[in-house]
Amino acid sequence: MARIVMNDAINEKILMSQTEKLHTQETEDTSYRHVLKYTGIFGSVQGLKMLVSIVRNKLTVYLLGVTALGLISVYSAISEFVASCTNFGLPLNATREASELFEAKATPLRISHFACIVRTWALWTSFLSVLFCALMSPLLSYGFFEHDWHHWPEVIYLVPIIVSLIVSGAECSLLKGLRQLRRVAKIETLAAVVTLLLTIPFYYIWQLRGIIVGLVASSVAVCFIHLYYSVGVVPYRVLPFSRRIYRAGWPMIRRGIPYVLSGIVNSGVAMLIPMLILQVSSMNEVGYYRAGYYLMVAYSGLIFVALESDYYPRLSAVNHDISKVNQTVNQQIDVSLRLISPFLILFIICMPWIVPLLYESDFIVILGMTVCAVYYMFFRSIMLPVSYTTLARGDSVLFLCLEVISGAILPFLIWYFYRRFGLDGAGAAFSISSLADMVVSYFVCHLRYGLRLSRQTWVNAFFFFCCLSLTVGAWLLTDGWQRYLVAFASLLLSGSYSFNGLIKRIKG
Repeated sequence: MARIVMNDAINEKILMSQTEKLHTQETEDTSYRHVLKYTGIFGSVQGLKMLVSIVRNKLTVYLLGVTALGLISVYSAISEFVASCTNFGLPLNATREASELFEAKATPLRISHFACIVRTWALWTSFLSVLFCALMSPLLSYGFFEHDWHHWPEVIYLVPIIVSLIVSGAECSLLKGLRQLRRVAKIETLAAVVTLLLTIPFYYIWQLRGIIVGLVASSVAVCFIHLYYSVGVVPYRVLPFSRRIYRAGWPMIRRGIPYVLSGIVNSGVAMLIPMLILQVSSMNEVGYYRAGYYLMVAYSGLIFVALESDYYPRLSAVNHDISKVNQTVNQQIDVSLRLISPFLILFIICMPWIVPLLYESDFIVILGMTVCAVYYMFFRSIMLPVSYTTLARGDSVLFLCLEVISGAILPFLIWYFYRRFGLDGAGAAFSISSLADMVVSYFVCHLRYGLRLSRQTWVNAFFFFCCLSLTVGAWLLTDGWQRYLVAFASLLLSGSYSFNGLIKRIKG
């Protein structure tokens, strides 16, 4: 008994030395300057990741051909699908509860105990992912390799990647919840560089056989990077056979089941849309669709990564105070609109040069689709801060309902508009579905939580919407110098309005 007391005293002293600096002026700052700062930091980090991704893709095509990109995409999709099905929403729930502990200024021992719960459950869910992958490998092969059962050994080889994703997600959730944003930014930067350095050599040496080896090596290395930075905040400790830890973590897992179901819904929608396109067109059209999707939705969406890294922990910390929730939501929407609106206009202007750079010259046919889909990102800059309210409140069932509604709307719209207008119609379908998501999310959160967007937020949204619409209209209805004249005028208007507003709020 005396030894246990002595060990607890030693552990508490170690914990105090490592966690006493959690509450600093920077980590407790929720001002407009802080929001803008970390949105810019994580936006820059994602820009670096995008640049590294472009370089990696170019080198991959040069060494292995276009087929390799398809294989990498399939392997990544399988790994993320299995991880999302077996982690039970642990990263989201862990971030929310860690944020509440941080806001309540919990003791170092309480934080360490919570970290032990999260890490122990991460081990259990990792073990579950191994079993799931082994048992379901034939079905996963059939679903992701175009009805071919014979790729099941490759699916099993992805197990280290899946386990690394789950462990990394748990460690990163602790860092985000405890507001260690600088560490998260360093991890993201190092992960991008390490992935490039550890994949290309294997591709060069072993050609197509080196793809899985390179992906495994890079994902394990990124996992160790997460562990290195998180252990510096909270020492690593797990109790895999403790009933007390099991019972303490079970509520998080139970709340995470709807997140698993929502991930399955999203994956199902992602696989359904290409099937709908194939009904009326060819595989080439599916390739063009995927390229347009990644160009406007995936690459442009990198700017929203700050929502999960900075905004979600801040919102979770005040989720029981509706006045602070409203202030936080309106603040984040204001920053998101002012950053993404000029960016989207500039993105449209540069599209004729970006497409050949990322793909090939014949992919220029996706320009219309990406322009029509530009509102998808605009409406998401309003919808995401609103919808994160359900996550911050731990209302996982409502979150699942909203995801199911969104998942039902998008395929129907793409089926209808693609049949009538081709790829341009698919882009318009994305924009319309995003508008519907925004309206539904705001209506539901307003009724359920009392969420309100301020009058100034609506005024800003209308102004940026008009600037963006001028650009889109000019791009679709005019040609030559006229479209660039209108686009640059819209960029000047939105950019100056955004810049002046940001400066005013930072000084205020």
